[in-house]
Parts: sequence; C-alpha cells; structure tokens
Amino acid sequence: MQSEVQFTPDVTVVTLHGDLDIATVDALRDVLDRAMSAASMRIDVELADVSFVDVVSLSVILAAADATREAGRQLTVTGASSSVRRLCALLNANDVLAAPVPVPRVSSG
Repeated sequence: MQSEVQFTPDVTVVTLHGDLDIATVDALRDVLDRAMSAASMRIDVELADVSFVDVVSLSVILAAADATREAGRQLTVTGASSSVRRLCALLNANDVLAAPVPVPRVSSG
C-alpha cells in the first residue's frame, strides 16, 4: 500500500494505492490516524486506485469513520469498488460511502 495525504483547512484527502490487506493494516491505521489529527472537518479516503480491500482493512476505515463522527467531523470513502460497496452494505456501513460517480453512457448509433 502506498498513500498520499493532502491537508487543507476544509478537507484532508487520503489517497490510497495498491492492496489493503493484513500486511498493510498497520500502515493504513497510521495514515488514517495522521489524517484524523488534522483540523479539517472532513476526511476523504480515496480508494479508486486500490485493487483489493480485506475485511480487517475495511474495519480499520470504519473505525476511523466512527471516531471521526464522534469528534463531530466526517470521514467519507470515495472511489470504492463494487465489492467494497457490497461489503459495506452487508455491514450496514453505507453511510461512509460517497455516492458513486455515474459513468457516462456511450450512445450507439
């Protein structure tokens, strides 16, 4: 897993790359802790370039979302794959997911 964190007064953006699995869970926890220490009211966790998310990593993200919410702030996951969306639905955790960006349809004809 690789990550970048961009801090602004309004939003902190955490962009993740690669696989999120048991081997990277400590690094994921560290980067989310660093993002949560910022003064931004919102944290966006970008998963568009993440190829795999295991349950342990997703639980770390959901725990960070709960902690952020308890502090009166918001954590949102953007760019989640359909499998991550399904897993969040099963865990009743859809509230952390940003609305999916619609893919433009190409008209044939």
